[in-house]
Amino acid sequence: MQTASPDNRRQAGLLYALTAIFWFSQYAITPYINAELGRMGQTAGFMGLVGGAYGFSQMLVRVPAGLMADRLGRQKPFIVMGCALTALAGLGFLLWYTPASFLALRLVAGLASASWVSFTVMYGSFFPPQEGPRRISQLNIANQGGRLLCYVLVAWAVASQGLKSAFQVAAAAGMLCLLLSLMLREKPRPNQGLSLRTMLNVARGRNMRVTSLLGLLTQIIAFGTYLSFSVNLGIRLGASKPELSALSLVLTIAAVLANLTATGSRTLSKVRPKVLIELGFILAALYCVMAPLCQTMGQLYLAQALAGISSGFTFAMLLGQCVKDIEPELRGAGMGLYQAIYGIGMTLGPILMGVMIDALGMNAAFFVMAGLSAVTAWITRRYL
Repeated sequence: MQTASPDNRRQAGLLYALTAIFWFSQYAITPYINAELGRMGQTAGFMGLVGGAYGFSQMLVRVPAGLMADRLGRQKPFIVMGCALTALAGLGFLLWYTPASFLALRLVAGLASASWVSFTVMYGSFFPPQEGPRRISQLNIANQGGRLLCYVLVAWAVASQGLKSAFQVAAAAGMLCLLLSLMLREKPRPNQGLSLRTMLNVARGRNMRVTSLLGLLTQIIAFGTYLSFSVNLGIRLGASKPELSALSLVLTIAAVLANLTATGSRTLSKVRPKVLIELGFILAALYCVMAPLCQTMGQLYLAQALAGISSGFTFAMLLGQCVKDIEPELRGAGMGLYQAIYGIGMTLGPILMGVMIDALGMNAAFFVMAGLSAVTAWITRRYL
């Protein structure tokens, strides 16, 4: 059986660590954005717009970035650029602290996150082609692990040094991931010269169409609820800043454990990815019903854990499944397409949720998302 070379394993290890630090920087400030915007007097609609900006810029550049990377046969330049933009976003929050700058810098952070296409494709390339989808799903553990570490350290920093320390930590982590990205080595692939026809063929694949739709709906649910407005539920319950930080911590611990379980070879030998994805959407529906009805922070933490398990099952499994039928040399284009489509969900989710909260109230908005999650579970069963 073909295995990865020692050098490839070393490079994969470096990229795995880099992935954790990259997402550490990206999510260090996320739990505090809505709280700060609320302190500045902004509405839920504007909070949703800021949250949607992060997905909007990703949606615009992910397909071009994946296509360019495949044409060049190199992923490293795009990873380095993403790390540089992450550092820039972190520094920007320290220099400009207004609602307008929050909106602009979330656009920059979204451009940085568009490099996730290259992270996943490059990591998969260090292993034999048949292992690619499983390895890409496993890389999501580093993604979630980086978030988990950042929530622990940033919560401590905020409690002891004040809120601005979260932005300082984000900037420092961004600079570190930029330095590490320059140490990556890859063997360039031949220039693919991809045509529009080839790209359309990738897009027409049934598996790509179904997983992209599910990915889009996943992000609408995630960025409309537990990755954004669960903080508002905590504020409604009178939570302190450390308690708000703990919401992200509980979410990420549950997501990491679910991700480890879902991507283990023993699990995949017994349970089809489709089953795990469907279960993830059912748990998301349960979370959306429970969360707005919680009367204590303990209850909200339990609901948040359900959301984390849902995220670990749906996001990780779809990330690997979307390219399982695509040739290795086209996976950058395929991954770019998939991530651009789910970027639409990252944009729409917070915006729609903010509008619904302003119009219908918090509880009704969450119940609408519960219905969407249940429908998505049915789509998974019927079409995946």
